[in-house]
Amino acid sequence: MLTLANAAVVLNHEPVAPPSLGYTRTMHHSSLMEPGDLWRPTPNEHPHVVRSIDHFGGQLTIVDEDGNVFHYPSDGIIATAVADPGPVRPLPRASTRAPRRKRRKGSTGE
Repeated sequence: MLTLANAAVVLNHEPVAPPSLGYTRTMHHSSLMEPGDLWRPTPNEHPHVVRSIDHFGGQLTIVDEDGNVFHYPSDGIIATAVADPGPVRPLPRASTRAPRRKRRKGSTGE
């Protein structure tokens, strides 16, 4: 999972109009990338979502959410992005009502 903390380089923040989240342009070592991460096929392009990733024979193959295939050297730094955290949702309220008792079949409750 790509984070700002494990980035090789943190570049700059790119704000995006709501309802989308903004992101920070980063560079990460290719070995850290996983499906669901964001990467930039070219340094000036908006991020794509990694659908699958494969390291084979010194080559890194990334397939994006649209099925486009990209190849890079397997051991290197890749242009990536880290999405801003989403809005914080309030936790559901705990019930203050006592739990209901289950009746056994054939029980009259007397």
